[in-house]
Amino acid sequence: MNFSGRASTPAAARGEARTAGERRLVERVYERCHQNILQVCAYSSVPPEFLGALTANESGGNTKAARFEPAVYRHLKAVASGEVPAYAGIRAGELDAEIEEMLHPKAGTFHARFLAAPFAEQHHAEIAALEEEALRELASSWGFTQIMGYHLIGRKGTVRDLLDAAFNFRLAIELLAEFAGRYELDLAREFEEMFRCWNTGSPYGVTFDPEYARKGLVRMEIYREIARGSVAVDRKPEARVPGA
Repeated sequence: MNFSGRASTPAAARGEARTAGERRLVERVYERCHQNILQVCAYSSVPPEFLGALTANESGGNTKAARFEPAVYRHLKAVASGEVPAYAGIRAGELDAEIEEMLHPKAGTFHARFLAAPFAEQHHAEIAALEEEALRELASSWGFTQIMGYHLIGRKGTVRDLLDAAFNFRLAIELLAEFAGRYELDLAREFEEMFRCWNTGSPYGVTFDPEYARKGLVRMEIYREIARGSVAVDRKPEARVPGA
């Protein structure tokens, strides 16, 4: 029974449960990540609510989130052996359905844009020298925003640094800025395009989850509401003790 005195329909009840679940998800991200998000966004035009929603989409606020991408691993093995194949994508049956709802795998087009022939030519020797475990780390996405390990090739830091919140968010801002520069996007306004870039490598790509960008926009609004409520609580004057 709802507050109007009318019984909720099953569909309405499911909708209410989803809304409550979304709120809890974004609240968890806010509690765990907001201070780090504020720090990195202070030096970027990316608003905190975008990075918060991106985190909700990618990891659900799980700081230790990691996802192995078998197709990326095969590609890196091919690079290590001296081949320069086109990125082949994901084989059927390789997705772990148990975590698919929480961790959104990158669309094949995302990896294809980064793991092109010039990447293999430039980094063949470095990749060929790596041990098996290091290759698997490069072929996995890590941390709050699920950044691929191979993004650390040619950058300062190690793949495992992606499990550090501050490091992960700083690199996320760098990658978003690179997308914005490549596609002439406004980081302060073109949010759907930026969500699509993060999942597909392009502002107009087809996301692995058809609802990925829409969920991100909804979660941005929830994050704003939570942030506004938090500020209001912080500004609330303390109650005065009579006679004090």
